[in-house]
Amino acid sequence: MEKPRNPATIRLRCRPPGGGRRGRRPIPRLRERILSSASELFGDKGFEQVLTDEVAAHAGVGKGSVYRQFASKEELYAAAVIEGLVQLRTRIEEALSGAQSIVERVTLIVHLTLSYFWDRHQFFAMLRDPAKVSPRTEARYRKERGRLALLISGVLAEGARDGAIRTDLDFSLMAEALLGMMRGVRRYKGDSVLIEEAIQTVVSVFLDGGFLAIRTPR
Repeated sequence: MEKPRNPATIRLRCRPPGGGRRGRRPIPRLRERILSSASELFGDKGFEQVLTDEVAAHAGVGKGSVYRQFASKEELYAAAVIEGLVQLRTRIEEALSGAQSIVERVTLIVHLTLSYFWDRHQFFAMLRDPAKVSPRTEARYRKERGRLALLISGVLAEGARDGAIRTDLDFSLMAEALLGMMRGVRRYKGDSVLIEEAIQTVVSVFLDGGFLAIRTPR
């Protein structure tokens, strides 16, 4: 008489090779692909003109894959902006390691920041509607933008310790002033303005417009 089979053995035999579950294969670097496509499209067209279907097609994935990663278009936009801030800050940190003077360091910050946002028409904007973004995403956005501003204020503080910048100014406000100048140039520049001209103008106004230490003869 045949012995009854163990139910556990039957379940094990039914599993696919390797013990994994049946279903769709995971798409390699799915989130990164979607974010990269979203960053490119949002930067080129702006938030309102980009459809989620377009992001999915550009990334080579289905629309459902986008929504499984991001709850809404606002969440996707915020994530793309956050990723851009992280990338920009990383580039600045790496470049500053080889710069010495305050002029070199501020020029690097302005050059890298304007270069990153020059063809991203909308990425200096704040979140469109914070109510449509999860508190966690909004908090991360604020955190990453704050880290970029903190990096800039730290560079300015070092310049003050070296005697190149006045010590009686608020370095956090100076950092915000520099970011504001770059945002204004990027937002309102004409098509005929070259990026090299914009960089030179921002650096000159920022450093020569009262921020450099003025040494009076004794």
